[in-house]
Amino acid sequence: MFAELSTICNSGKEYRDRLPLGFGTSQMTSSSIQPKRVVRAFYFDIGGVLIEDKFGRDARKALLEIAQMQDGDPGAAFAAYTEMQPYLDSGRASLSDFCTAARLRQAEFEKAWLAAHPVDSAVLQVIERLLENGERVGLATNFCRQLLDLLISRNPVLDRLLICCSSDFGFVKPSREFFQRAEEIIDTSKVIFVDDRTINIQAARAIGWTAIGATGDWLREFSGVYL
Repeated sequence: MFAELSTICNSGKEYRDRLPLGFGTSQMTSSSIQPKRVVRAFYFDIGGVLIEDKFGRDARKALLEIAQMQDGDPGAAFAAYTEMQPYLDSGRASLSDFCTAARLRQAEFEKAWLAAHPVDSAVLQVIERLLENGERVGLATNFCRQLLDLLISRNPVLDRLLICCSSDFGFVKPSREFFQRAEEIIDTSKVIFVDDRTINIQAARAIGWTAIGATGDWLREFSGVYL
């Protein structure tokens, strides 16, 4: 009888030994049966969210002020911007190209542009909090890359963010290609996105993002939910 029990036990042991590692209940832990946490990420637009969108709101006035600082021609500057702005956003024209066409000295233009577009400190603080909490954070923007680099150089926190900039790859919001590229960069489709333009918010929601309009008391409400 004992010999039979020994045979049965040995057979059971041999069977268990042939099982894949982790198959037996003794190998399972509470962590191994927990559902995988969904990875989320945050994207912020720049103009109208991180900085005031002076060119989007009134490019003529913004360029008038800059052109007058260097005795330039405001009319020529505005005409050049009107024609070239889509090319700046898509990367088909450089900041140097624009300044040449606008008859503006680039170094002085960059200095004036930076002075006119300080980063919103409250938004920057929220971004820093998200980073401290271990969140993935990025910028998703239609922007001239050279101007974006200037902004990053003055605000080192931005250098820690993932960047989806239209002029890097030629697609602009609200195109589907832009949002697909943004997901590839941040490595998730579970995105909370802040933008100031309705057309971009609608496009983001259409692909499944949570999109928030940067209007009213949006920053306080955002902080209450995500911080």
